[in-house]
Amino acid sequence: MRRTPLPLNLETFASDIDDLRNELKQDIGSKDLAHFQKIERIVWCLVILGLCTAWLGPNPIAVMALAAASFGRWTILSHHISHRGYENIPGAPARYNSKTYARGWRRVIDWLDWVYPEAWHHEHDVLHHYNLGETGDPDVPQYNAHWLRKARFPAVLKVLIVTAIAIVWKPLYYAPNTLNALLNKKEKTNIELGSWALWSPLNKRFWLIVWHCWLPYISFRFVFLPSLFLLVSPEAALYALINLLIAEVVINIWSYIVIVPNHAGSDIYVFDKHPTDRANFYLNQILGSADYNCGGDTRDFMQGWLNYQIEHHVFPDLTVRQYQIAHRRIRDICEKHNVPVVSESIFKRVVKLTRILIGTETQPLWPGIVDTSLEKKKELVDA
Repeated sequence: MRRTPLPLNLETFASDIDDLRNELKQDIGSKDLAHFQKIERIVWCLVILGLCTAWLGPNPIAVMALAAASFGRWTILSHHISHRGYENIPGAPARYNSKTYARGWRRVIDWLDWVYPEAWHHEHDVLHHYNLGETGDPDVPQYNAHWLRKARFPAVLKVLIVTAIAIVWKPLYYAPNTLNALLNKKEKTNIELGSWALWSPLNKRFWLIVWHCWLPYISFRFVFLPSLFLLVSPEAALYALINLLIAEVVINIWSYIVIVPNHAGSDIYVFDKHPTDRANFYLNQILGSADYNCGGDTRDFMQGWLNYQIEHHVFPDLTVRQYQIAHRRIRDICEKHNVPVVSESIFKRVVKLTRILIGTETQPLWPGIVDTSLEKKKELVDA
C-alpha cells in the first residue's frame, strides 16, 4: 500500500491551489480560443480525410482518420465544452456554450455519439468529478469490475475478458451507464447497470438506451454515412461501411486505453469519506488521479488531453491550453506541501489498471484504514 503523509498545512495548501486557479482564470483569453479552434479544425479535417478515403477499399488512412476525429471530438471538444471551459471567453461561438453544444438537433452536428450528451454531463461532470473514488463515483474500475476480481478464472482468461471489454466498452458499458445514472436521478431510483431488469426488453430503460444511445449512432454512422457512397457504387458503400466498423473498434480501444486508467492502480487511492472542505477536495483529486506523460499539442491530442487528469480534476473548467500551463505549477505546489503526484507512461498505467481489474492488486483506501461499518466498501476493497 502506498503511504502518503498529509500536507504540513492543509489551509495553506488549499490557498496555494486557489491562487493558481485565479491566476490561470485571469490568463484565459484569445490565445485559448484560437488554440481550441485550431483543434476543432483539425478534427474536421480528419473527418473529411476519413470520409474521402473510406470508399477506396479497407485502408489504414480512412480508419485512423475517422477514429482520431471521433476520439478528439469526444475527449477534447465535447469534454471541455461540457465543463464550461470556453463559454465565458469573449468572442467564443455560441456552440461552445455547454447549454447549447450537442443539445437537441445540434447533437447531429456537434457530437453524435453512443453517449447521450445530457447523460454524459450528469454522470461525468457531476457524479464522477465530485465523488471521485467514492462509492458515489460511477467510474471506479475496482468497484465496477468486482465480479471479475472475485471470479476464479486464470489470470490469462481474465486479461482476455478485459481485452474483449475494451473493444465494446463504449456502447455496452459507458453509454448505458451514463444514461442509467441520469434516469436514476430523474426517477429518484438506484438501479445498477448490472441489474438484469435494466437489460430486459420488458423494461422501459432498455428501450431508452436503444432510443437515446444505440439507434441514433448506428443509424447515422453505419447506415446514413455508408449510404452516401451508393452515389459512387455499391462497392464504395461497402468499403465505407467496413472502414467505419474497423474505425469503431479502434475508437473503443483507443478511448479505453486513455480514459479508464486515469483513476486506477495500486498507487491511486479510493475514499470512504466525502470531502467537506476545499482542501480535502483538492487532496482527493490529486491522490485519486494519475497523469500520463505530457508535453506538446500532438502528444496531448493523442491522449485526448486526459494526460492532464490531475490538473483537470483540480480545475475542471479550465481550457486545454491552461492545463499545459498548470502542469508544472501543480507539481511545484504538491512538492512544497509533501503531496505525491502520480505521473507515468500511459502504457504502464494500462498495466496497472489491468492488475486492478483482474484482482491481482487493490487500490488502497485513504488513509489506509477500512471502515468496517461500510460493509460494501470493505467487501470491495478487501477483494
